[in-house]
Amino acid sequence: MIGYGERKAHVTLLACAALICVSGCGGKEGDSSFPPSSSAPAPGSSAERSAEASPLEKYLMLPIGDYSFTAQQMYVISKAEGKLTDSCMRKYGLTYGAKGFDSPAKYIPGTNRRYGVLNPDVVSKYGYHFPEQAPAVSVPELSEKEILTLNGQPGGSAEVKGVRVPQGGCLGQAKGALRGEYSYEKGAGVARSIASNSFEDSLTSPNVVAATSAWAKCMKRGGFSYSTPMQALGAPENSGNRITKREISVAKTDVACKLKTDLVKVWSNQEADIQRSMIKNHRKELDLLSKAHRKVLAEARSIIH
Repeated sequence: MIGYGERKAHVTLLACAALICVSGCGGKEGDSSFPPSSSAPAPGSSAERSAEASPLEKYLMLPIGDYSFTAQQMYVISKAEGKLTDSCMRKYGLTYGAKGFDSPAKYIPGTNRRYGVLNPDVVSKYGYHFPEQAPAVSVPELSEKEILTLNGQPGGSAEVKGVRVPQGGCLGQAKGALRGEYSYEKGAGVARSIASNSFEDSLTSPNVVAATSAWAKCMKRGGFSYSTPMQALGAPENSGNRITKREISVAKTDVACKLKTDLVKVWSNQEADIQRSMIKNHRKELDLLSKAHRKVLAEARSIIH
């Protein structure tokens, strides 16, 4: 059994790992105003077809997500960045060979662990491990010259074929040209803080505490002793190199108990209320963040059309 302090640190880390869906992390280097697209297999891949989203996963939609780019928007931005990067590379007699998706990336059922495991089909095969995924982007082998032109020389300047390579390379220049002018770090920081702090605050909500206790009792009846879903998720016996039959049994019981006790519904509703209050207190910064996002999207669309 882990103590409260250790458990709090653990669940905070897991919550931050789940913020891809609700708050941005990084655009150009050192700029956290813009969220990256989540890693997902190409549409139609075997990994994507392995499971359908479960009813519990609808509760992953939280108010702060309104201040992130959607998958469709990230697709537009990525296409624009690719076009700018390729244009830059051609100045050096090279081409940008990375191939992304022909359509926006899709959410992979079972991969968002904000409230622990939620998908019965996924846990029946993978337990607490993540489902297998195809690479998000296909990148061919690159020569040293191509790598230098694409990424630049860290901490210094470089030339290719007598032409100076921009700081951060062609890729960094593309990201900076598209996003840099409209970055709003303060607003992005506020969004990230809300996404993280609302999760931590929800853990001590009386309703969530009561629902978690009911979940733990349900788990106990199933033969497993865990006080919280995050403890089960991070337990050494459930996170080894190999997926075990016991791990799968624990994970299946975990999801079943969440369904029986309405834990995820209670938890998500409570966190949504907390987020709405926090958003209200930071409306100005978040409105400016949304405005910055709209400008980036307008610029991206003008580049690819």
